Amino acid sequence: MPAMRGSLLVLIASCVTCGGKRDVPQPELLVVGESLRIKAGALPATSPWIVDGTLSLVAARGETLGFQVFHRAEGPSTLALPGIAVRGFAVESVTVSRPSTAMYGGSQGEGAYPDGLVAAASPTTNPAYFEIAIPRDAAGTHTGELVVAGQRVPVRLTIAPVTLPPLRLDVWAYFDQRELAWAGGNTTQPAKATPREATDIERECIDLFRAHGVLLSPDLTLEAYQARKPLLAGFPFIPAAISDEPAQAADEVRAWIAATKDAGQIPFAIPIDEPGEQARSKVRALADAVRAAGGGPTTFRYAVTSEPHAAFGDNVDLYIHWNAAHLTGDTRERWTYNGKPPRAGSMVVDAASPGMRTWGWIAHRYRIPVWYVWDALYWHDRHNRKGAPVPGRALDVTRDAASFDDGEDHGNLDGVLALAANGRCQPTLRMAALRRGLQDRALLELAATCHPTETAALAAELVPRALGDAPAEGDPAWPAAEAAWEAARKKLLDLAGCR
Repeated sequence: MPAMRGSLLVLIASCVTCGGKRDVPQPELLVVGESLRIKAGALPATSPWIVDGTLSLVAARGETLGFQVFHRAEGPSTLALPGIAVRGFAVESVTVSRPSTAMYGGSQGEGAYPDGLVAAASPTTNPAYFEIAIPRDAAGTHTGELVVAGQRVPVRLTIAPVTLPPLRLDVWAYFDQRELAWAGGNTTQPAKATPREATDIERECIDLFRAHGVLLSPDLTLEAYQARKPLLAGFPFIPAAISDEPAQAADEVRAWIAATKDAGQIPFAIPIDEPGEQARSKVRALADAVRAAGGGPTTFRYAVTSEPHAAFGDNVDLYIHWNAAHLTGDTRERWTYNGKPPRAGSMVVDAASPGMRTWGWIAHRYRIPVWYVWDALYWHDRHNRKGAPVPGRALDVTRDAASFDDGEDHGNLDGVLALAANGRCQPTLRMAALRRGLQDRALLELAATCHPTETAALAAELVPRALGDAPAEGDPAWPAAEAAWEAARKKLLDLAGCR
């Protein structure tokens, strides 16, 4: 995928009326975080990272900081921080030619959006992207230098007396294994997805997602689960596939319960997705069959991607839906999936900032143990083939980033957290934004052990309402400006230090 370097540079230099505002000054160099989504030519005028000409950073031990470096002058960018691991990346842009529709919460409009990441010690793209991985034994203040096309910026990194735990798997991302084969040029795939043993390339993808706090896994037959147990390590649940016929489902549930009795993980299944009115009786029949077979919250969870409804009866163990979770009145565990403002940040590339960073904060406030992503590698629009054989339309992000298009709604990189690069998974800025939010959640939890009242007040101030407490349409309750999120993160570092 070629990097679209020139288009970003020209637009940054020429944009003096961005967003309808006149005479917006465009800086020579700007540093922003990984969760700020910027269409080419729409830079903010200031950055919370630059203080008195110095790139000023503060982080916990075990934390990963990511930031984008925009610049007018052409040339390589480097970052040096002696004693601290730094990773550089060239950033490739994707083309939004048809803005995402209201189903995804709207769009910033047509244009080029930085997203794909390619490892590079001295990236020459605009923007460049850097990640700083703070060692768990680090302390004190470290100094270094950011050099961008010959321009030198001093860097000061302060290590807070806080240690983040290893990144937890708080997100489950479904994917269809055939996508990896199709992207690799193998078109001889079955007409229906059948979970099977992971290939080496798939394991690379799983490791990439795991490094961002995400379990990448299809839902599994019991046979596939036996072959893939190690790939589920660290996740408290097992995505299972069962029949939507009650008698067969009951037999499968009994087998699952027996096979996972001592696993320390609870299998769950979503046999009927987003049921409409006509499917409610079938949901109830299946739920009753699963419960009669020994299923329940601690053995095998029957899940439905819907908000609660009386027609489902009392045997649905898990509701996965943005309208299912509320701050007050909930007595049962809820999950949620994907996101659309004002209920949650959106995963589409042209959505407003800060996108998936909101997920960590929302999950903390609403006690969401797992955020479900459907799906993660939707590289072919296999659900809108209009009668054509699988795999359907291949995604070409250099021309049109719309991954899903049903004729009425379309989303740019909907269902695509990693891009396809020669049949492999390419990391993205949106994945980094998701990880940022999950690290924020870890900071919230640490802060809450020291200062529960202050931490709860900070979380409520930043995200007053979301999920089932938010309206269906309108502006989100959380701020779009990165400065507010960075200020809140720094407050969490203070609170988590138990001072």
